[in-house]
Amino acid sequence: MSLPPYPTGPERGGAEGRPPVPPMPQQHAPQPSYPPQPTQQFPSHAPQPNASGSPKPARTRGITWWQGLMVGVAALLAIALPVSGGVYYMANARLIADRQSVADYTPSDNIASLVERADLNDVGTFIFYTSHPELNTANEFNTACGIRPEQFLLGCYTGETIHLYDVTEERLDGLREVTAAHEMLHAAFDRLDTASQDHLGDLLEKAYEEHGDDPELAERMDAYAVSQPGTRITELHSIIGTEFADLDPELETYYKRYFNDRSVVVDLHASYMKVFSDLEQQTTDLSNQILALADEIESDTATFNADQTQLNTDIDAFIAKNQAYGYSGDPAGFDADKAALIARDSELETRRTAINDKTTRLGDLQQQLRDLDADAQALNRSIDSTIVPGEGI
Repeated sequence: MSLPPYPTGPERGGAEGRPPVPPMPQQHAPQPSYPPQPTQQFPSHAPQPNASGSPKPARTRGITWWQGLMVGVAALLAIALPVSGGVYYMANARLIADRQSVADYTPSDNIASLVERADLNDVGTFIFYTSHPELNTANEFNTACGIRPEQFLLGCYTGETIHLYDVTEERLDGLREVTAAHEMLHAAFDRLDTASQDHLGDLLEKAYEEHGDDPELAERMDAYAVSQPGTRITELHSIIGTEFADLDPELETYYKRYFNDRSVVVDLHASYMKVFSDLEQQTTDLSNQILALADEIESDTATFNADQTQLNTDIDAFIAKNQAYGYSGDPAGFDADKAALIARDSELETRRTAINDKTTRLGDLQQQLRDLDADAQALNRSIDSTIVPGEGI
């Protein structure tokens, strides 16, 4: 006896108004270079970090005919199968539970949109929906994921539920989709047998070494080692799968289990990260301009002050010479020296104006830098669930 297949859809709400449900992934689909997986297993390890143990949300919609069928079949398998069926149930308990979990779940339009934009395939969608993903407000997210003030997370997989912080900053379009795919890959890794996890670990460590010149990645992995020890491989599994292009062919083949086109989610990640990198580059460029201009003003001012002092000395000498009748009988000499002093004073006034203009320009650049800093802080606040809106950083 076998479970009936999922619809070949997925349905998009036809005449019967059925919700979108992914087809059942093929359990024994061949995967090159990977050990065969005769059964799905319950994980022997603890749930993913930050599991809060919170119960699944209450269902708010009525059960449909296909949901009833899935629940009924699962119950029948649990209590009324012959011996051979009971063996099948025991060997496939996780898969059966996942099917029932998906049958129980009706994704919101926002959740379904994440699936579509991340370009998850049927298997990726199925695994994502087994965890009943939720988009949460800051307080909901912090409570569900057990977020501490020193932590900075955008999503968590508790082993039962995927929680996503509902970031609404328009400039960070794609961030929720990448986070959803990241957490889906945690749930996928959770469902692999030990041999597959170990083999993936070797491939992922190799990929990490190939990106050894990425200080941000190294910093993230060091932080995980401190805050969430024992999660290195599952985190690499999610990070590399959603953020890095041009992987080893075997890894690329593996990730095709979950994505129609993995480059879609990688491009989304690159797009919103560019917002931060562009802002950082603007800040760096502006800071360099400010430093260069400040040095220029300091140098110009020092030279100006020295020349002004010399002019004052020469004017005093001219006056003293005149008062001592030094120009008696030499009106042409008097006029020439006087004209030279006036010209020098005029040239110094022009330089004084230029220095003042540069000082004004420096003030403008400094204000631009403050504006950029405020913008960067606003972006950081928009993705930090531990910051209460209105209280600043």
